[in-house]
Amino acid sequence: MSPTKRGVLLIVGALIAGGAGIGFGDRHLQQRAEAIEAELRSDHATRSVIVARDDLPKGSQLSRETVALREMPLAFTHDSALADSAWSRIAGRTLDRPITAGRAILPAHVKGDDRARLAEQITPGDRAITIPVSGSAEIAGLLAPGDRLDLMLTYRDRSQRETVPLLADIPILATGARLGDTRIGQGPGRYDDLTLAVSPVEAARITHALAIGDIHVVLRADTDDTPVQGYRIDATALIDKSPAADSDSSRPDVELIIGGQR
Repeated sequence: MSPTKRGVLLIVGALIAGGAGIGFGDRHLQQRAEAIEAELRSDHATRSVIVARDDLPKGSQLSRETVALREMPLAFTHDSALADSAWSRIAGRTLDRPITAGRAILPAHVKGDDRARLAEQITPGDRAITIPVSGSAEIAGLLAPGDRLDLMLTYRDRSQRETVPLLADIPILATGARLGDTRIGQGPGRYDDLTLAVSPVEAARITHALAIGDIHVVLRADTDDTPVQGYRIDATALIDKSPAADSDSSRPDVELIIGGQR
């Protein structure tokens, strides 16, 4: 073999060996990088939390434009940091203190809003429904969340108006926009509606009752668990005081659902 051919073969062999070495080196570096990344992930687990997109001053409103989701190491993330699943509870609310960009948002940063927490007051299986207080303003102005009510329905049956018990022992969730206990020294305030906790069937009854007549509220004592008997009151029952009339008026003519005991 001539020296020229031998030199060419040596050069080609060197190039092949060099390329193989580079390939093996790249693979080794990639495997090493993957191993280091896996080790970091195991040592520094992360979770997705809501953070301030920019520096937000006190009073800023939380919206999709002012916050972002970030993966943050568990070791450096506050236990109360809010995840994406909590967004519906804080969307639209305002900050009670300033937050710097990139910092996780905590419940303590968000100004309290009773209306935003209404869903948290509903027992699973119940529903919240709002009724107007017209027709019972005298007592309604003295009601508070936590009170229990009986509901009466007045409607027109053929040619005359009648009143019947609709529901009994229904708890109040909110009076107007007020949810929960009143602060010391704060009066009852004025409101135009009551929010009640009822079952889905009771919610349907109230909805239909509002469509055909007027609902009036009757306050119960805190310790009163007495069931309400069914009855029907009309103009004749108000005027006729004979025993026969009393017997007729006491006969249960309507079905009554007792609330608050599900």
